[in-house]
Amino acid sequence: METESASSSLSIPRSHRKSSPHASSSSPSSPEVVEAFFHVLVDPQAIKGTESWMAPPRLSRSRAETSPGNGSSKVAPFSGDVVEPEEEPDSLRREEHQLQIARATPLLEESIKDVSGDGGAGGRSAVKKKLDKEATLLWRDLTVKLEGKRGHSYKVIQSLTGYALPSTLTAIMGPSNSGKSSLLRALAGTLPTNAKMFGEILLNGHPIHRLTHKSHAYVRKGGQLLETLTVRETLFYSALLQLPDCWPCAEKNALVDGVIADMQLQEFSTTIVGGYCRGKGLPLGEKRRLSIALELLENPRLVFVEKPVEDLDSISGFLVMTCLKRLAIGGCTVMVTTEQTCLEITNLFDKIFLLAKGKTLFFGEISACLEHFENSGFPCPRFQNPSDHFLQAINWDFDRVASFQFLRQDFEQGSHPLGHLQTSVIIRTLETAYKASTDAAAVENLVVQLSKQELPVWNASYNATSLTRLAVTIWRSFLNMSRDFMFYWFRCILYIALMLCIGTVYYQLGNSSTSIPIRASAIFFMVSFLSLLAIGSFPALARELQVYRWERDGGHTRPVIFVLGNMLSSIPFLFLISAICSGIGYFLMGFRPVFQLFMYYVVNVFLCLTFAEGLLMVIASVTPAVFEGIIVATSIQIITMLVGGYFCRVSDLPKPVWKYPASYIAYQTYAVEGLLQNEYSGLKFSNNMAVALSGQESLRRLYPNSDARDGKWFNLLILAALSLGSRMLLYVTLFVGEKFRVVHQKCMVEKV
Repeated sequence: METESASSSLSIPRSHRKSSPHASSSSPSSPEVVEAFFHVLVDPQAIKGTESWMAPPRLSRSRAETSPGNGSSKVAPFSGDVVEPEEEPDSLRREEHQLQIARATPLLEESIKDVSGDGGAGGRSAVKKKLDKEATLLWRDLTVKLEGKRGHSYKVIQSLTGYALPSTLTAIMGPSNSGKSSLLRALAGTLPTNAKMFGEILLNGHPIHRLTHKSHAYVRKGGQLLETLTVRETLFYSALLQLPDCWPCAEKNALVDGVIADMQLQEFSTTIVGGYCRGKGLPLGEKRRLSIALELLENPRLVFVEKPVEDLDSISGFLVMTCLKRLAIGGCTVMVTTEQTCLEITNLFDKIFLLAKGKTLFFGEISACLEHFENSGFPCPRFQNPSDHFLQAINWDFDRVASFQFLRQDFEQGSHPLGHLQTSVIIRTLETAYKASTDAAAVENLVVQLSKQELPVWNASYNATSLTRLAVTIWRSFLNMSRDFMFYWFRCILYIALMLCIGTVYYQLGNSSTSIPIRASAIFFMVSFLSLLAIGSFPALARELQVYRWERDGGHTRPVIFVLGNMLSSIPFLFLISAICSGIGYFLMGFRPVFQLFMYYVVNVFLCLTFAEGLLMVIASVTPAVFEGIIVATSIQIITMLVGGYFCRVSDLPKPVWKYPASYIAYQTYAVEGLLQNEYSGLKFSNNMAVALSGQESLRRLYPNSDARDGKWFNLLILAALSLGSRMLLYVTLFVGEKFRVVHQKCMVEKV
């Protein structure tokens, strides 16, 4: 049984039926509302024809008073008249405003046309046709508690009840710290590990054990975009990871074209995402739409979007919301969080869930919410954005507004819409009025009715094969590394400059006895500082880990695929850097021009850089921020330099900690000793005595413990094992994190 037919058989009250805000039963639909508002902005005279349904009726001012005896609330009228807005704004400002709107006319008209279902030509669209299986999401008495330090816990949302129906766009609205994101994450199953959830969540009448990545999409604010790829490349590689191999490449390309058309990204399809060290790149609004487009490749039934219009201008935010409205029209169940929106965006919402301090103040349509505020004593002034009025009434920060002189007179004279009441009084009044209203009872009844109707639940398990995902990961990482200047190319320039400095300082050392310790110094500084400069790639590695976490949450990759893909794609760049830098320093310092000795030198430096990069990946996987990770990586590098055998012989180190195990797991110990043995073996040093000093004897005098390592090849083998061990440690870290996340989700299900 389809959700649409099931919903029609239910007795849904008037205030919770799908209709346009500010509209009666004869009001236009949502696209007509948006188009009417657009014409009002362009032509103020058009307001005469839409005034009857566009704005709420004229309301008498009232306020809530609490009787001192029993705490019950009653509504009493305010004294004073409502201050009317100016009839005619300044002509210059009006002309400038109309000019700005006129410049955006083609873009807005195209978006309005798309909301009506006429746009998005070309390609295979993800929202062209109604979904064959729709999603009805219910939650009842939902509570989320966060565990703080020292056992302290507090509730971020408390006893919330509501629903989200197919083909609807529901907005979770409220001021900061009201519980919007916590509710959205609780419904999507992405709560943090220190959260405990209680209550009931049902999908199509079935209790949710875990939302599969094929059934829902959760769009975060950002962090899952590689800045070196174009829009089309980002979507295409993501499609290769998500879709099965049995799909022909032509169908995948058509799907990508359709998603690009749905999100209105045709003119940006070849634009590089940009960002860090990539110039301007893609505008913020288009980045937000690209993040949504990545989630549409699998045609999800549930779409959760976290703050889609935050940090966007009104035009960009409106375009993002029209794309989400198109998804809802196509049959998706769309839920978003927002703090404040413009009037055009407000009229796209089918339902709003108004929160304050984690409690429900209202759930339903905007027209019913306006009536709720009016009955509670806080009517919305005419021509004011309803969302502005709602959030101004329940935002604690507005308690400080009365301290400003230009508003103090309004409060004292009673001309301000909210009077001089405190926010806590307004919130308590709205909460009490909603609990006692027919709207809350209607929501409870509807949730009960929908929970009894068990509809089919899908469980798609298709995905690309591991070999395909590995190949895509390798090629995409290779492209990212080759295009990101800060990843390897800038480091290569620094390496070349460093080797020129070391090579000219230790230029042509010769074979005199005085060059014996100097050669050791040159080798140590070359290995140490080449590895230390690898920290410059930490931000780029952290961004790749962010992309991996997003794809892991969606089930598109696994830890072993990411570790192998990152390691194999970095090998050509690290080997190239090792060969160039070794060639510069090796011949400037006058080392022996023997090919085998030189290649050992190159491989040794390559393994050092591989270990250093693997160590950086491990640190990036466990540290919360880039700055902290750089500090930790630098500290570890300094410690390995101290116990590497140059500043202090390994035999002279204190045995606890520093010799065992620090010197034995420090890669610089094996790298420096291997290079010393490679250089000193077979070399003769002249001195004042008649007999020349052999390289092995001079090395034994300089480092008495050098023979304990069984030669240079043993040191190279240990260095290779450490390099592979760093990647295995990265795999273990990611694997444990994945298992911990799964266990936490199972615990959350048991609590629910």
